[in-house]
Amino acid sequence: MAEIAQLVDQEIIKHRRHINVPIPVYKFVTYYLNKLLWWDVGSPDVAEQEGLDQVINKTAKTFKDLGIEPAELSNLTFHYLQDYRGSSYYDLPPSTQKERAEARKYLHVIDDQ
Repeated sequence: MAEIAQLVDQEIIKHRRHINVPIPVYKFVTYYLNKLLWWDVGSPDVAEQEGLDQVINKTAKTFKDLGIEPAELSNLTFHYLQDYRGSSYYDLPPSTQKERAEARKYLHVIDDQ
């Protein structure tokens, strides 16, 4: 989760704050916040799931068994997360090397000429 959060922060060019809270405290706070606020803040189930370590079964089928070619997550994030950037950063070029090379193919108009 920390690696994904870091990747998201890098793409949206914003540092989001994250505070590690013990699961029982998180459950208690979200329970009462959900009672007080009209929008959903979180749930005890999500807190429980984030606290679990995933163990992959040795007999489970892998991507290779299913004929799926896995993609690198960092190559997919720019176009998905571009809408979450601030307006001053929205049109900045992508941050990955592959996407920078792709962005060079197009003519960029500079408005201060």
